[in-house]
Amino acid sequence: MSTAVSRDRIARLKGLRGYLEENVIGQCHVIPMVVDALLDGELGLTDPSRPKGTFLFLGPTGVGKTELCLAFTRYLSNREDSVARFDMSEFQTQESLAVLIGGKLGERGVLGRRLDAIGQEGTLLFDEIEKAHPRVLDILLQILDAARITMADGVTIDLSGFHVVATSNIAAQAILESRRSVRATLVRFIERQAQAQLRPEVFARFNTVAVFDRLAFKDLEAIARHMLIREIRRHEEAGYAFDYDQATVRHLAALGFDSRLGARPMRTRIEAFVRKAMREALFADPGRREISLVVASGVNRDSRQAQRN
Repeated sequence: MSTAVSRDRIARLKGLRGYLEENVIGQCHVIPMVVDALLDGELGLTDPSRPKGTFLFLGPTGVGKTELCLAFTRYLSNREDSVARFDMSEFQTQESLAVLIGGKLGERGVLGRRLDAIGQEGTLLFDEIEKAHPRVLDILLQILDAARITMADGVTIDLSGFHVVATSNIAAQAILESRRSVRATLVRFIERQAQAQLRPEVFARFNTVAVFDRLAFKDLEAIARHMLIREIRRHEEAGYAFDYDQATVRHLAALGFDSRLGARPMRTRIEAFVRKAMREALFADPGRREISLVVASGVNRDSRQAQRN
């Protein structure tokens, strides 16, 4: 039986898809299926003995898997700290299970401590799940199946108010090389690889499996513009004004992309680019408040070369 949801909450949920489409760029094919599953959970339509939603996000590094998780949690909870995030590369040994749930009586483990800080609703995010030790996967299986986990201190935590997301880079190279592949065929291949590597019983517990595409350069430009505007607005509040053009955006798109990490370094590199321009302007004229972010023509040529590569 579903729990009654207020009119105000329903009105907010109606804006979820638009918010994600604005903030997660280049993955428009993924967002509708994720939104449908999220809404089912938020409206109380899912099995109350399981998590609100269970998601497996597959794709290369730096294409928006983690960003989508953070974005929907931010929108649904109105908080920045409602995600308990765990890098599974840190849980590759059997001994790491004790770190996660506690190793002896009285210990809460990092999972318990993070859940204590969040409360009864939020998101559990397990990054690079394929790297987890099989015993750690057993814990995940329990969470997916029953929305409950017992810590080493004997306390059982109810996770039915949480969405659970796992990300994986399984078969990511196939996506990066898929310039002419039929998408449906590629998706089936990726899902088969994930099912084999994660164990069929783990794979089957995810209600929503989404395969993320590699980012085209136009997507990188859109991401760069989005991040640049956000960084500029922060400094505009302190009285600064900025001048930039499409060449600036193109340069930052190339600067922020890494062949191994995707768009993951972009935010840091854009912040460094803007701050360097501000620092140089202030050193030249301490009273200056107009900052130019227009790049030189030689830099533009470097950006076009990076785009071709």
